[in-house]
Amino acid sequence: MAVNEELMNKIRKFENEYRSSDDWPESVIKELNKLANREPDITHTENFIMIRRMIQHGFDNYQIVEARKASIGHVRHIRLEMTRAGELNYEATSDELKQIQYNVGHMLNPNNQVIATAMGRKKDWVRCMREKLRETANETR
Repeated sequence: MAVNEELMNKIRKFENEYRSSDDWPESVIKELNKLANREPDITHTENFIMIRRMIQHGFDNYQIVEARKASIGHVRHIRLEMTRAGELNYEATSDELKQIQYNVGHMLNPNNQVIATAMGRKKDWVRCMREKLRETANETR
């Protein structure tokens, strides 16, 4: 049920019960205000989930804003909440890892910042993925 429908149903109920809104108890008014002012739950929307995935794959805030048509403040807030909750675990697809390996092998100065700029990703993501590649290489030896 939509918030507005729920709110209107409660208002109708209280109007029938108390008649004039001047006679409504303070508890009723607080309940209606709480319902009217609550934030919508957006944590399960497709756009929210895609923003989280893009953050996990190291995309820059501005790229996410452009791709998902979200505000920069919204993206920053999601990134901050993920960081605070310890949920910001960078991920990469096998193609992304291959691209990092290619860049390392074919650039003159393949430091993390240069690779991040070339790939359009965050430097921290590149650093984490290069560490992952090194660990994988050490395990196969």
